[in-house]
Amino acid sequence: MAIREGRWDCPSCGSVGQLGRHVYCVGCGAPRPREIRFYLPENAEVVADAERLAEANAGPDWICEHCGGSARATLRECPGCGAPRGESAAREVIDYDLAAVPRSGEAGGGSPPPPPSAARPVAAGAAPRESKFGRNVFVMMLLAVFGLFGWANRTRQVEGQVAAKHWERAVNLEAYRTVTEEDWSLPDGARRVRSYRAIREYRRVLDRYETRTRQVSERVQTGTRTYTCGQIDRGNGYFEDRTCTAPEYETRYDTETYREPIYRQEPVWDTRYVYRIKRWVPKTTLNERGDTTTPVWPRAAVSDTVREGARTERYVLTFTAPKDKRYVAEVTLPQFTRYRVGEDVPLLVKNDVARIDTAAAN
Repeated sequence: MAIREGRWDCPSCGSVGQLGRHVYCVGCGAPRPREIRFYLPENAEVVADAERLAEANAGPDWICEHCGGSARATLRECPGCGAPRGESAAREVIDYDLAAVPRSGEAGGGSPPPPPSAARPVAAGAAPRESKFGRNVFVMMLLAVFGLFGWANRTRQVEGQVAAKHWERAVNLEAYRTVTEEDWSLPDGARRVRSYRAIREYRRVLDRYETRTRQVSERVQTGTRTYTCGQIDRGNGYFEDRTCTAPEYETRYDTETYREPIYRQEPVWDTRYVYRIKRWVPKTTLNERGDTTTPVWPRAAVSDTVREGARTERYVLTFTAPKDKRYVAEVTLPQFTRYRVGEDVPLLVKNDVARIDTAAAN
């Protein structure tokens, strides 16, 4: 794998771009401190020199526990103070994802290297992230819009006065009559008029097979590709390309022959009956309406052949409110009989629809 020489910035004199091989600043002679961060410029070339490659492959530098200077892994004594290595610790080897590789240093200070990032490279052409200020403004605008919408659609309590009352009641009458119907069977009590054969349904039946062709595609792996997916800071001023492999595919097309089933719709015949039978059927609707406090039901004349069916009722109060507003509310019968014209009633109004505030009214 390819080796590239990194750089570091001297925190003592501010000299930038020191070659990774140098354990002392070429500007001021200060030792490379233990907390220095190596970085790899974008245009760093692959190391081909045998001596440099030997340095890179020797292992991470060690930090002298006596003077704090850096020493190559091949040295047994510190080049700065002459102390033996002893228990002096080696620099950390850091494995970076490609997007997290440091590309520049900070002159005048050596900050500890950041932990390797799990972030992956951003796709080319990706849009820059929206600024925090822009996001905040957008969120505030949304909140303002929703706030105004909620305020306009809130439930308000207003004091209304009964201006008018109206009620409607209806009774549906049914008659017991002989009617003519038809079905696939005769119900109890029916008198058959006639019968005939008819198609009851259609059944899907396999008729034949037809030979057809179609284009089919298949993703086939043709090999693998190797690419640089990260950099390893070897702890001695050099970086090693970390490579990954990914399969390569191509789409292959072929013509496929197949047999397609062809279906037909086959009728299913059955006997259909026409008959006469006694049924309760709708006859008429009787209505009553008015603006009195005591509603009444329509009077219905019932007999063996006429009966009452469903009943319906509706009670409406019209209210006047401040600013000449008028509201119409459907109410229950107890509420209708309770409130008189001219009486004040607490209302709950939302979107110009009113209802009686039962909690305040009680």
